[in-house]
Amino acid sequence: MNRYITLILALLLTVSTQAQKRISREYNNVSLSDALRQLSEQQTGYTIYFLYNELEDFRITTTVKNKHLPEAIQQMIGFYPIRVTTSTEEEGKKIFVECIQKTESRYKGTIIDETGQPVAYANVYLLHPSDSTLIGGGVSNEAGLFVIPCETNPVLARISFIGYKTVYKYCHSTELGTRQL
Repeated sequence: MNRYITLILALLLTVSTQAQKRISREYNNVSLSDALRQLSEQQTGYTIYFLYNELEDFRITTTVKNKHLPEAIQQMIGFYPIRVTTSTEEEGKKIFVECIQKTESRYKGTIIDETGQPVAYANVYLLHPSDSTLIGGGVSNEAGLFVIPCETNPVLARISFIGYKTVYKYCHSTELGTRQL
């Protein structure tokens, strides 16, 4: 009888330890698809569902320290227009990651300051060139990178950050390149 109780306690301890496993990783200009694929391969507590092609343009630069998997994914996503939902069913725990703005075209670029350093959390708005109405927008990540799904072409990009002069760029291409504030 004592053996059975010991075995059951050992199993419960193993399950609770596995469920509480935390993630610590560093990402530097990695596609979100690659990061999710790596996380999926390296853990067993969750199944992560996503479309690789839908998320490969979204680049991440962040350091995840001691977080549960859902929290780590939320940190990786930052301000990108991406939704994360979790589900606990009989078959196991599931995480679904999807871009909420489904378009083929995405405006991408990098924002730097006058010394060439990335500007994190800069605002990027895509405006209609004829009347400056807002079409879409986003925020740069820790590496100054941004990705904004948008079908309109051309657009007027408005890039701003507190303490810097606002920059406007008329864009015929979805590749905005590196923009300096």
